[in-house]
Amino acid sequence: MRVLVTGPGKLGRPLLERLERQGVTGKVLHRNPTAPLPAGWQAVRADLTLPDSLVDACKECDQVLHLAAVTHSNRAARYDEVNAVGTSNLIAEARRSGVARFTFVSTRAISSEGGAYSRSKIAAEKIVRESSLAWSILRPAEVYGTGGEGISALIERSRAGRWIPLVGDGGARLAPIYLDDVVEGICRAVMAQGSGTVLDLAGPEEMTQRQLIDRLGSYFQTRPFTVRVPAGLLDLAARSMALVGLKRPPIYADQVARLLSAKRHDIEGAIRELGFRARPLEEGLDALFRRGPRSPA
Repeated sequence: MRVLVTGPGKLGRPLLERLERQGVTGKVLHRNPTAPLPAGWQAVRADLTLPDSLVDACKECDQVLHLAAVTHSNRAARYDEVNAVGTSNLIAEARRSGVARFTFVSTRAISSEGGAYSRSKIAAEKIVRESSLAWSILRPAEVYGTGGEGISALIERSRAGRWIPLVGDGGARLAPIYLDDVVEGICRAVMAQGSGTVLDLAGPEEMTQRQLIDRLGSYFQTRPFTVRVPAGLLDLAARSMALVGLKRPPIYADQVARLLSAKRHDIEGAIRELGFRARPLEEGLDALFRRGPRSPA
């Protein structure tokens, strides 16, 4: 099978290598290809917002695996340009090239109350559903093991026993999933024959932000302390930084709404359709930090 993969991002090499081991190769679409790709993959330079640049990007491909998205912007229109209109442009090119299947990696934060990013993903999902292609939609939860921000940053702060900002009362709900598990779920979806499915790829346990911090402290045997930050104040700070035009603000205008928005946690569909399995938090941390099997409680 040959697949066009768009913007694999931090899933990158593990995703491409695992697909290749399953006999899947093809093309990887980037705006600016830089890092070398694993064997069997060809870099394609294109921009989702420029339809002419997408001509022949899907040529000789059986499926599109669409991950590319803008995830942080203080310009709401940018989310729509890339995440919604860009998806529409890609589907049009896939249809023109005779691609049979379109697998779209969306987000668990799909609430209309989740800010501009979430709304752009809602629009993109609608475009995918209304296409004439066989489609599936995957909604990953909060991925850790990629380094950098989000849950990965919270894990590192807990590991070091540093202070951690607690948003509001710490009740934001999270379903952390280890990098290797979400990669496996995506690969299984690419190989599956089903169509018209919307599947959550999430950890088996949903927990609050406060519960997650407590469990991380217990796991690392550290005592991270929390600093409660009112959600309204954090939201105001984010919007203020957006107004002054900071290029790399520590938080973006829609992130608080995204964190606090209601999210579905239903992995039964992925278990049934894909044979999906995600490790509980502590097992994922064992794998991430290369610890041995856990002793029975």
